[in-house]
Amino acid sequence: MSTSQDTFSKGDWIVHANYGIGQIKGKETKVLEQEKQAFYRVKTFNGIYWLPVEHVDVDHIRPVASKRQMKRALTLIRKPPAELPDNHRSRKKEISETFQDLSLSKKARMIRDLHGKRVSSRLNFSEGDAFEKMKKQFLNEWSIVRAEDRATLEKKLQQALKTSIAKSSNGDD
Repeated sequence: MSTSQDTFSKGDWIVHANYGIGQIKGKETKVLEQEKQAFYRVKTFNGIYWLPVEHVDVDHIRPVASKRQMKRALTLIRKPPAELPDNHRSRKKEISETFQDLSLSKKARMIRDLHGKRVSSRLNFSEGDAFEKMKKQFLNEWSIVRAEDRATLEKKLQQALKTSIAKSSNGDD
């Protein structure tokens, strides 16, 4: 699904499924295939990308979460972790689909569940990589939403993950 209206304004924060969180820094005109096209210039924590103004792919982009949505995501993280599939391929597919999904709640659950797997057994390299990337994206978004230092929020996230493991050990839901 795409839209052809001016969806974003300079200064807006967005989340892209592939690039993570970024801020609209303005519009620029570029020549592609001998045609002038307007793009949003988006600055991320890792660089810059250009998003076509005429065809913003809303399946891969969303505005940053609200404080309420972040609070709900943390509530999910504090719950006992769910078991991931035993089958490696099924687990890899589930992790990959969650990584590409824009849903904050799905990512929060996967962060919690991967952390639970890490504590109870071990994460393989790709699982560990996905876990760290999702945590980083979560923390980046949370720091924008709360206007707080990432290091402080990382401690809060670690505490929420510890709570999740403690509830799992106690058999709480």
